Parts: sequence; structure tokens; C-alpha cells
Amino acid sequence: MSTVSAQSGFFLPDTLVQEYFQEDPTPSMLFIPSGNDNVWVNFDSDQAPGLCVADDDTPQGWYWESDLGFINPDETDNFAFTSCSFLDLPSPQSHNHNWLIISPIFIPDTTYWLCWRSLAFQGPMYLDGYKVVVSRASNDPFSGDFTDTIFQAAQMISPVSTIGSLQLSAYNYSPGYIHANGYTNTDYFFLDETNPTAPFYRGRLEPHTVSLKDYAGQTIYLAFLHDSEDDNLIQVDDILISNNLTTGVAAPSDIRDFRILGNPSRQNAYFSWSLQTAQETRLDIVNQNGQLMLEKTFARQQEQQFHANIRAWEPGIYYCTLQTPNGRATGRLVKI
Repeated sequence: MSTVSAQSGFFLPDTLVQEYFQEDPTPSMLFIPSGNDNVWVNFDSDQAPGLCVADDDTPQGWYWESDLGFINPDETDNFAFTSCSFLDLPSPQSHNHNWLIISPIFIPDTTYWLCWRSLAFQGPMYLDGYKVVVSRASNDPFSGDFTDTIFQAAQMISPVSTIGSLQLSAYNYSPGYIHANGYTNTDYFFLDETNPTAPFYRGRLEPHTVSLKDYAGQTIYLAFLHDSEDDNLIQVDDILISNNLTTGVAAPSDIRDFRILGNPSRQNAYFSWSLQTAQETRLDIVNQNGQLMLEKTFARQQEQQFHANIRAWEPGIYYCTLQTPNGRATGRLVKI
């Protein structure tokens, strides 16, 4: 059963929203917002047909599809929500506006975070961008109430030199975050050589976290707005709004903070940390019997985010350790 409705009795006290897209959520969504809806809205405000599906019509608005981070879709059992910006309209009328608007959420205090994963299907050429925006008043995109942009992913605007180049310098981009840390973090992209014209970088789902502390004590509407112009495809997955568990940090240490989000959890856990300086880090997770469940090393960076799928793990308490050359932080993850 989809968990697309927010803040129902299904959720744990510290989790306000969780949507994993393992089933198609569109039947439970509205397609036009009224301004004060209490369910999710999937709104295609540009109303232009897409050209992203070969030999078939692309569904308008957001649509359910298998994880695009695999060349062969049969290799994955993961699904995500997809949006197309390659539209059947001439420029400059081809600007895409697909809104995925979450039902209203009351943010109890400053400890809550928004977590999600996203991918840009193609890059660096035809890189899709999107925004995460917030309204305190209504869920109507035409009201002007979505005033706050809390995350922005860059899109490719135009080529500067060689068409089909894999160098970022060959293109102009809008402001915002470029997927996979500017195509330097190979965990979140790979080279796709199946394109008959030129190879390109194909995205894998990358985790993101944003604090919602500025909305403590308020009810908000939050939306994923895919607003690229004439690019390709994006996906979002594993949307979570959850309480932050900040763990103790042993001193001396260069770890400024270490967060475990989505805790307790049935399926997903997000990890986020920042350091005083860029360092290599290692995350170890063991169960109550001391069995190592996950061990992952991360390249030198000052800030990192990581998503773990824990669906197959047994219910219980798991002990998480973040290690750097100069310190460590520890915390507990509860699987239910």
C-alpha cells in the first residue's frame, strides 16, 4: 500500500512523511490543486506533451517508472517518480513545469529534516534541474505562495563548445547543485555508451537532506518542481520528513555533526555529516550481535550524505560508527 498521504496514524511519531514509490502513487493524487488540498498533488502546469519515451507518448506530469540508474531496468526492483522536460513545443515555449506537491505538514520543532534521493538521467549535456520549494499559505502554484526555495539543482542552459563533451566547462548551467558533486562522485553516475550519438553520464539516485528548522511550529506545503527547459528526465525517490537524531561525538574530533534520519525505520535510513576539514571517512554499522551489516568508505569531503536501504535487515537496534583519521561519532539506528 502506498504511503503517499502524510501524517496519518500509519507513521511513527518522529516520521511525518515517507514515500518510497514502490507502488504507483498516482491513483491517490489530485491532478489540479485547489489551494488547500489535504492530499498530494501531481500538477502538470505546462500541459505540453513529452517526448522522453521512445515510440510512445510520455505521461504528462510526474509518472511512476523503474529506477533509471540502471541500463537494464530488469536489474532493479526499485521504482521512483519521473518527470520529462523534453517537450513537444518549440523554444522558448518549451519550459517544463511539473509540480509534485506534498499534502500539508505541521513541523513540530527545529529537529525535522527533509530527505530524498534524485537523479538527472543525462549529463553533463541535457542535465535536468529542479527545485524544492515551500509555501506557508496554499498549494496553488499560481498564488505566488511558494516563496522559499530550499534546494536547487542546476540545469544545462546551453553548450559553449563541443556538443556531446563530458566536460562541465563545455556548457553553461543555471545556479544550483550539479548532480554527483559536479560528476566527481562516481557512486551516483556512470558512463553510458549505448547512445548512438555520443556517450553521456547517466545518473544514479543521490541522497539529499535539508533542515526544516525555519518552519518549526508552522504548517507548510512542500513541492518538487521540475522546471527544466528542453533537457531530458529526472527522478525522485524515498521522500522522508523525519526527526533528527544527533549522536554523541567523542572529543577531540574533527566531526562537527553526525545525523541519522528516518529513525526508527522500516525501509530507509539517511546519514548526514560534516567535518571541520575535508577528510576520508568510513561508516560501519553492526547489529546487536556484532555482525557487520554495512561498511563503506567515502572520499575526502567536508560534507557527506548517504542513503541505506535496510528493508532486508532484521528488526532490532543497529550501532553506527562514523570514523575519520581524527575522531569518531556513534549512534543507534532502530529497524522495526
